[in-house]
Amino acid sequence: MRTQPREVRCKACGILLAAVDESGLTIRRGELQATFDGEFHAALVCYRRSCRKLNVLRLSTTARPEVATA
Repeated sequence: MRTQPREVRCKACGILLAAVDESGLTIRRGELQATFDGEFHAALVCYRRSCRKLNVLRLSTTARPEVATA
């Protein structure tokens, strides 16, 4: 069963930065698309010129009893 992707939004301005689903973290920007899976942390800088806030998240797409946080 496929789950709905969760949105990863900038903590300062709220713009969409990425999406997380069972396949991992997916970032789309223009013609670029990158998907990352496994257990990792990521540092994303908001692309909005007036914001540029650093957003840090920890993600795990491996099966674990607890819920992964993003």
